[in-house]
Amino acid sequence: MISDQELDAILTEEGFEAYPYQDTVGVWTIGHGLTFLTKQESRAVIQMFRLPQIERSLMDAHPWIVTQPPEVIKICVHMVYQLGLRGFSQFRKYIAALQAKDYATAAAEMLDSQWATQTPARANRLADRIRAIS
Repeated sequence: MISDQELDAILTEEGFEAYPYQDTVGVWTIGHGLTFLTKQESRAVIQMFRLPQIERSLMDAHPWIVTQPPEVIKICVHMVYQLGLRGFSQFRKYIAALQAKDYATAAAEMLDSQWATQTPARANRLADRIRAIS
């Protein structure tokens, strides 16, 4: 088993890049010298790190969301994952409808957007879930 000290040494030698780059022989690489990521690894990163971070940032930026049903919070996390917090926060009419607990209007506002034009299947699935909240 590799010790934490040896892991740190390997990671230091590899260096870290948050965005894809071509290494010295032209191989696309990311992170600490990763040339690929398995589906399981990607899922673990998203589940353990990204989604909790998104949920915290959503709650910090929009504290009213804690008064919403859990399904609304889940759907908003979906949107922040795709759009980023800044993009999500631009859905002012959607957010106002959620705050008023007017889920039919919230669903309509989701679909009245450039986002819905760009990713219609996803937007429709999420709008259907909002619409189903009573």
